[in-house]
Amino acid sequence: MERTINLRGIEQYVIYAIYHHSYLALFSFLSLGMLGLPVPDELLMAFSGFLISIGRMTLAKTLLVSSLGSFAGVNLSYWLGRILGPPLFERLGPYLHLNAQKLNRAEDWFLRFGLKTVVAGYFFPGFRHFIAYFSGISKLPYRLYALLTGIGAVLWSITFISLGRMLGSHWKEITIILHHYLLRGSILLGIVLLFIYLWTTKQTNTINK
Repeated sequence: MERTINLRGIEQYVIYAIYHHSYLALFSFLSLGMLGLPVPDELLMAFSGFLISIGRMTLAKTLLVSSLGSFAGVNLSYWLGRILGPPLFERLGPYLHLNAQKLNRAEDWFLRFGLKTVVAGYFFPGFRHFIAYFSGISKLPYRLYALLTGIGAVLWSITFISLGRMLGSHWKEITIILHHYLLRGSILLGIVLLFIYLWTTKQTNTINK
């Protein structure tokens, strides 16, 4: 119950800030949300779309600010993962039953198969944060990462801002329902990728033997 109250409090604060400070608040919250802080990203973009429909914000500027905010957040996550990730895994590795060989294998697998999830990962809560940090840990070439996340940021912003704009006064109810389905999709996608990783790793080990 306490968690629900806290989340509702965050939602109300975000909505208040977007309503009164518009673009600055939108950029700031999206940047923080993409770092993994408990910011209701889809909700604030849908609300921004609603504000466009009533004339408090403009479509072009809102799309630009939203895309830049989310792009800034995932790119900061990338560099945090790239700089701080390896030392962190070295310390936590024994507790997580991870050694250098297993981590290198996961990084190689991500570079081969995980690229396809960078753009799509934007649409799945929680999963997008993991992808951002692990892209940095895996040392995915930054130019490629920046290109993919730039595309993802624009598509993600267009989707939810347009949704809020079209739904009008019903923006919140529909966005909350959609968020729940996307959250379930994140769990399912994580399970599928784990299965693919285990299967491809097993196949590789078999070939090497």
